[in-house]
Amino acid sequence: MNIKRVGIVVKKGSSQGYEIAEKLLSYGSRVLNLDVYIDDEVLSDIKWDRVFRVGVDPVDLIVVIGGDGTFLRTFHRIGTQDTPIMGVRIGRRGFLLDVRPDEAADRLRDAVEGRCRLIEYMRLEVSLDSSKKSMPLALNDVVVAGWRYTRAKVISFSVRIENEHIYSVDGDGVIVATPLGSSAYALSAGGPIIDVDLESIVIVPLAPIQFNAKPIVTPSSKLVEVLISSDSGPVACIVDGQSIEVVEPGGSILVRKSTSRARVLRFRKVNTYARLHEI
Repeated sequence: MNIKRVGIVVKKGSSQGYEIAEKLLSYGSRVLNLDVYIDDEVLSDIKWDRVFRVGVDPVDLIVVIGGDGTFLRTFHRIGTQDTPIMGVRIGRRGFLLDVRPDEAADRLRDAVEGRCRLIEYMRLEVSLDSSKKSMPLALNDVVVAGWRYTRAKVISFSVRIENEHIYSVDGDGVIVATPLGSSAYALSAGGPIIDVDLESIVIVPLAPIQFNAKPIVTPSSKLVEVLISSDSGPVACIVDGQSIEVVEPGGSILVRKSTSRARVLRFRKVNTYARLHEI
């Protein structure tokens, strides 16, 4: 991997994040002789003469400084591009980012000099039959839940896998997750932890009334469809907790494995089950 152009993305409003970003901009440019760019979304807060637009201007590596939300949103912004991402974790929550703030400069050097592993994670493609709007690829999960601006919290829907009816549910909603996302919201809702090396899709109903509506693990090659009942209230389709679209009664949400994968630089081995000790 030949790294010459590096883009820096930082959580907006984070003073700690801005401090790390400024150090990496200077270190990368002056010490590593890289072309280093700052995300145009924080240009008003960080003064730097080289700016890039995430998902528009090409770079060889993006360094994300923040938490899981910033990390996930950056992948949404790059879309299907295969730009690798290095994550610098700030704050208490950041399970997806494995670089500590005090080692950020050293890990950037390691990345440039090839002392890292490039890991590819499965993502999910989401399409809404009732809308022409596109949704970003999901790295963690797709959540279907009651739309908060209506009075009804309980929604009615059915789940199909490859057009085969699995169950009809009245409840708070359903989570469709990747193996990486199985240790996020899906886990707290009673779903299983799936090893990230096992290509699969996890379906976890949220507080179902029906006793038979249990979590399901299906091969990643299968198409998952969530159909909203005509007598249900409108629902929100939420990708990675970041992007939301409203689906009206009678609509459906299709979820399938994407051909585009998320590429992440890792500097230490990530053990799926060891994350249980962090939660």
